[in-house]
Amino acid sequence: MICVSYPDLAAVLLAYLLGAIPFSYLVAKWKAGINIYEHGEGNVGARNVYHVVGPKWGILAGALDIGKGALACLLAQWLHASPTALLVCGFAAPMGHNFSPFLGFRGGKGVGATMGFLLVLYPLSTLAAGLWMGLLYLLTRDLNKTLNFGIPAVILLPPVFGAPLWSIPYTLFLFLTLAVKKVLDLPHEREVWARSPWKEGRPGFYREENNNSEQPVPHP
Repeated sequence: MICVSYPDLAAVLLAYLLGAIPFSYLVAKWKAGINIYEHGEGNVGARNVYHVVGPKWGILAGALDIGKGALACLLAQWLHASPTALLVCGFAAPMGHNFSPFLGFRGGKGVGATMGFLLVLYPLSTLAAGLWMGLLYLLTRDLNKTLNFGIPAVILLPPVFGAPLWSIPYTLFLFLTLAVKKVLDLPHEREVWARSPWKEGRPGFYREENNNSEQPVPHP
């Protein structure tokens, strides 16, 4: 019989509920009076807030998403959750973000919450990967390329900084679950983008499916 301790249950539940706080939705609603789920790329995430509401508000939403992932890990450690429960919290926080009960079990992709959790769990490697991503973005000014070349560093670097080798498949699986959420959201994102695109830039799914340089014309 498998026995789960109360600290373990509390840690996982708190991680999910923290992740479920829809900061991007709240910031967009507060500053622009809109449902960010129905604008831009149709994603409840910081990048969408950045383009639809404004850069500083997107940065704020991103910082809050990273913060809730970090807090989920810190709380699990404070509760003395078992090593297994701590790792489960790494999935629970982004799952809360991606399937928030406060938004009818809809949400974003969970990249910020995942990065925040890993920032506490594997601080040195995540900081190094974050600096690498920052450099990539400065060179390319393309967030999609930054994530494509930056996330592998998040996955591969932990053992370089002393983490066990199993940290590689663990972080890989974390990001694979986010990729699954991206696939699930594509139909909604395409529909929203067709009628309410960003004024500048394109999300990855649009760039991949349209090779011309014209922006889609929003419907009246």
